[in-house]
Order: sequence, then structure tokens, then C-alpha cells
Amino acid sequence: MIIRFLISFVGILFNLLFWAVFISVLMSWFSRGKTQLGIWLEQIVRPILAPFRWARIGMFDFSPIVALIILDFLRGFIINFLIRFV
Repeated sequence: MIIRFLISFVGILFNLLFWAVFISVLMSWFSRGKTQLGIWLEQIVRPILAPFRWARIGMFDFSPIVALIILDFLRGFIINFLIRFV
């Protein structure tokens, strides 16, 4: 029972992190000024993207793409690890 809860929790948590990164990227492209939502999302996303800031080529920052790939890998790894206990 608790393992199923943990699997659901991990899935929801990683989905929320995925959408936070995705929306933050979109807002950085289209938002002219800083909004309260943008500031809040930046505070959540900055620690996730910081280790991947090396992924720049010229003016293009690929750190969100690298972070999303790693987040998806971690989600799958953790969920598969938890499934073994069910």
C-alpha cells in the first residue's frame, strides 16, 4: 500500500517538476517583464537547471533539455526501483 503511494507521489512530483521547467522556459521566451509566477517558477527551477548550465552553444541554452531528460530518467529509475517491492 505504501509503495503504491510512493510510486504515485514520485510520478506526480516529477510531472510537476517537468511542467515547472517547461513553463519557465516558455515564460522566458515570451514574458517581457517579471511576473510573480515567473519569479516563483524561477526559484523552483534554478536549482534543477544549475548543474546543467554548461550545456550552452553560443546563445542557445540547452540546460532545460538536458535537465528534462535527466528528470525523466530519474523518474523511471525510482519508479522501477519501487515497483520491485510491490
